Formats: sequence, structure tokens, C-alpha cells
Amino acid sequence: MLLNNRIESSFKQGVVTFRHLHLLRELIRRDFHARFTGSALGVFWAVIQPILLVVLYWFVFTYMFKATSAPGQNGYIYYLIAGLIPWLGINEGLVRSTTSIVENGPMVRRLSFRSELLVIVPNASALIFEIIAFAIFIIFLIVKQGFPRMVWLLPFALVLQFSLQLGLALFLAATYVFFRDLMQILGFALSIIFYLSPILYAVPARFAEFLVWNPLTPLLGLMRSAVLSEALPELGSIVFLLAACSAIFVSGLFFFRRAEPALVDLV
Repeated sequence: MLLNNRIESSFKQGVVTFRHLHLLRELIRRDFHARFTGSALGVFWAVIQPILLVVLYWFVFTYMFKATSAPGQNGYIYYLIAGLIPWLGINEGLVRSTTSIVENGPMVRRLSFRSELLVIVPNASALIFEIIAFAIFIIFLIVKQGFPRMVWLLPFALVLQFSLQLGLALFLAATYVFFRDLMQILGFALSIIFYLSPILYAVPARFAEFLVWNPLTPLLGLMRSAVLSEALPELGSIVFLLAACSAIFVSGLFFFRRAEPALVDLV
């Protein structure tokens, strides 16, 4: 009987989530357009910004700075951009979603809906910008080198990234309601993670045993395999990535829903 009640409760939660898909879509659309309200080019900035970013890094690391030991078989600039694009999406999603519950306090208090939708919105918006940036980068690669033969892996990698990112975001958003100093800690923590992830460099052999426990290591490797046709990460790394993304997402969602009843009184 207890098992049946839990199954029924889980089913009802799924139905509620399905019924709020329209609301989620509208919230994402509002967030996406709010960034460009009042600007002359409007949503075209969503395309212009990634183009300018790619051109900037291409110029700096092609003409201003040349790495002496460039990782990757396609050159350092391609290796760098393929790692920076997902990192910028992760960084933006985590920073914006951490304050999403507090910033939308009136909505949380007055409306009856799943509060985690407010955490999903900034991460989904960041993912949209990331997909646009990847599309522009892939077009550039097609012109320069031909069509990436393993690009079909990219959607799979993006789903893993989103689950990892959302699990962390749910934990951060709920924690920030209770502990407002979290934003200061988060900025420092993200800087550490940035330099301990293979974004600017390939994983050194002497630190491989340590950095392999960073989920971003196989995730970025999978994304570089998708867009640069480089060798896939080892099977063990991919299995670890799947387990880590699943565990972090489930843990973050569980923590958020346990804290959710107290959020209304504190925001």
C-alpha cells in the first residue's frame, strides 16, 4: 500500500509538471526577450554575441597569443572554443538560477506552481544561447574543415550538461534562500572549477587521476569529440559522467523539494 501511494504521488507530480510545460515555455520566452528589451537589434543579439565571441577568441589566440603546445588535433583555438562555449552556458545558468527564487519572491508566495520552474528558466535560456553558439561554431568548422562526422553526439552531451547543471542549480537556489552569502562563495568556487577543468588546457598526465573525478572532464571531452571529431573519452569516463549527472540531478531535485515548503516563508 505504501509503495502504491508513493507511485501514485510520483505520477501526480509528473502530471503537474506536464501541465506546467506551457507556463515554463512562456517563462523562458519572457526571460529570453527581457534581455533585449529596448535594444535596436532585439533578439538578433542572440546570434551576434556568439559570433563576436568566436571572432574575438579566434583573433586573440591566432594572432596575439600562440600556444607552444596546442592540445587537440585541430589546433588550440578550436580546442579552446569547444570548451569555452559549454562553460559559459554552465556559468551563466548557475549564477542566474542561484538568485531565481529570491528574485521572484512575490510569484513564489502568491502563485501555486512548481517553484523549480523558476530555476529551470535561466538554465534553459543559457542552453539556448549555448546551442546558438555551437551552431555558429559548427558552421565555421564546416567552412574551414568540413562537416564534423560525430556531431550527432552533441545533443546527448547537451542533455547530460543540462541535467548536471540543473541539479546543481536546484541545490544552489534553495540554499541561497537560507544563506545569502552563497553568491560570494559561488563566484570564487566557479573560478576554481574553471581552472581545474580542461578548458584552457588538456589534462596533464600527472594530474589525470585527480581531474578525472571532475564531471566536466569527460563532458568537455565528449563535446570536443562531437564538434572536433576527436577521440571519444574512455568508456569508464562516460559511465562515470552518466552516473554523476544522474546522481547530482536527483539529489538536487530531492533537496529542493524538501526545502520548498520553507521557501515561501523566507523569500
